[in-house]
Amino acid sequence: MTRILSIVALIIVLSVGSATAGGVVWRDHDTALAEAESADKPVMIHFTADWCGWCKKMKKEVYDLPDVAATLNTDFVPSMVDADKHPDLKARYGVQGLPTIWFVTSEGEGITYIPGYVDAPTFRKVLAWVSSGAYAEQSFEEFSATEG
Repeated sequence: MTRILSIVALIIVLSVGSATAGGVVWRDHDTALAEAESADKPVMIHFTADWCGWCKKMKKEVYDLPDVAATLNTDFVPSMVDADKHPDLKARYGVQGLPTIWFVTSEGEGITYIPGYVDAPTFRKVLAWVSSGAYAEQSFEEFSATEG
């Protein structure tokens, strides 16, 4: 019995570890908003589509980076929305092109959005600006200037 419990515990530890070590843990839109409210974290919503080449480039060159994935999983509730399958959400957030990334508060209020592809160094700065709450006090440009 002890051996079975040990195996079950090991499986749980490995599955939890692989979820965070394996990249961004994406949620659907509604789940992300509910989780953000209970965790008091901002939501990052990535609007994408299967045909979007820039979205695939962003996944490969930005979201797949271990430090970016860790920051998203720790400081945000990340959500991925297929704009073709959810035209209601696309309209609600005013998405004109893909990719579009929205950051919203845990109450669902808009913080800022990024229309189009953004490189990893810039995206890291945006994550720091939003997660620190600096967006309430200073523009992204001011924050970037002070962060080096």
